Amino acid sequence: MHEDYSLFSRITVPVDGSSFSYYAVGMACDLARIHGSSLMIIHVIDSAVEEQVCRLSGRSIQELHAQMEQSAWAFLRDMESTVAGRGIEVSIVLREGVPHEVILHEAKNWKADLVVMGKLGRRGVGGILMGSVAQRVIEFSPIPVLLAIGGTGRSSIAGSLEQRKETEHG
Repeated sequence: MHEDYSLFSRITVPVDGSSFSYYAVGMACDLARIHGSSLMIIHVIDSAVEEQVCRLSGRSIQELHAQMEQSAWAFLRDMESTVAGRGIEVSIVLREGVPHEVILHEAKNWKADLVVMGKLGRRGVGGILMGSVAQRVIEFSPIPVLLAIGGTGRSSIAGSLEQRKETEHG
């Protein structure tokens, strides 16, 4: 008789395009390989940040939203390709709203049993809130949340994702 000792079958990974996100995806992939999990990588366009950027930049909300959506899909598809290439089942989701609320809603609907996310995200106006997003996800989550703190120990997939990003954008 073979018993399944897997702790996590579905792992939600919120991302914002930062190096912390790459590290979180790498850590989630390592966990997925160990536990036979599938991943849902999600990005949430924060409408409040979008409005602030519009006011500061003078750009239209439609123009900014289209650019943010295009960048988010490109980032998500890149991650999806890399993760799937490692033999891990993965889906990508792009939503709009209040990030921590959307993340927790999507995780609940997908029946996730773990959230893995970066501690801090982008800095500056475009990504000022990811740190507080992590705090709020932890505060309101009914399931475990693992904060991936990038730094010394680097997962192989995080390194390959970052290297791919630098090659394509640098």
